[in-house]
Amino acid sequence: MLTKIIKKIKEYKKGSSIVELIIVTILFAILVPTSIGIFISASKINGQAYIQHSAATTLGETNDILRYMRNQGFDLIANGSFYLIRNPGSNSWLVKNDLPDKDTFERYITVSNALRHDSTNNIYFDGDSGPNHEDPNTKKIEIQILWAPDYLPLDLITQTIYITNWQKTITYSS
Repeated sequence: MLTKIIKKIKEYKKGSSIVELIIVTILFAILVPTSIGIFISASKINGQAYIQHSAATTLGETNDILRYMRNQGFDLIANGSFYLIRNPGSNSWLVKNDLPDKDTFERYITVSNALRHDSTNNIYFDGDSGPNHEDPNTKKIEIQILWAPDYLPLDLITQTIYITNWQKTITYSS
């Protein structure tokens, strides 16, 4: 019985027909470009995720630099629009007017005095209504991290933070 089965299997394995070869060729022609396309798309998505992670890290570094500057002297955080360029060993504000170079992150920062509600002295946010006043001891800082990688258009992430002159605004009761 077993020899009959082996004999039939050998008969079927004599060779491939032209129809089988055409089917395999067509499947190969469809599957290879598709798999290459999927691989390229996955590589781009991975690259984008890495860039966005790096931009978020740069945003965190920018927050740390601003807090460091506040602790060195609240007057170092002047009102205006700046590109924060961090030179090795120092933190300095430099005004730069051109767009970011490719594959670099730029920290664009707009600093202004925060607004506070007259009645409650709470922070006055965009869209609030009612009388308000400027608080020179609280800075509203809008941060934009800009980048222009090779295969993407110019992109950015933004964040708004408030920094207080804690040495003047916090009082301790005795």
